[in-house]
Amino acid sequence: MKTKTKTTEQKEIGRIALSDEQDLVASIIDKEKLDLRVYMSSDSYRGPTKRGVRFYMFDENWPAFKRLIDKIDKEYQQL
Repeated sequence: MKTKTKTTEQKEIGRIALSDEQDLVASIIDKEKLDLRVYMSSDSYRGPTKRGVRFYMFDENWPAFKRLIDKIDKEYQQL
């Protein structure tokens, strides 16, 4: 009996270099989740790490996240 496996669709939106070996990558997963994850690029490992967050963009999560980013930006502007 064959088992059906679901293919995950991942679209990278953008990335920010955190260091020579690390990037913060923003991706949309299956057109419903936002994934913000640290990716490594070193001699021993190349790919995503456990450091990150993924959440559904629906159920008011996206507007709440945008408000949080606005609050963070206001704090940043005052530094």
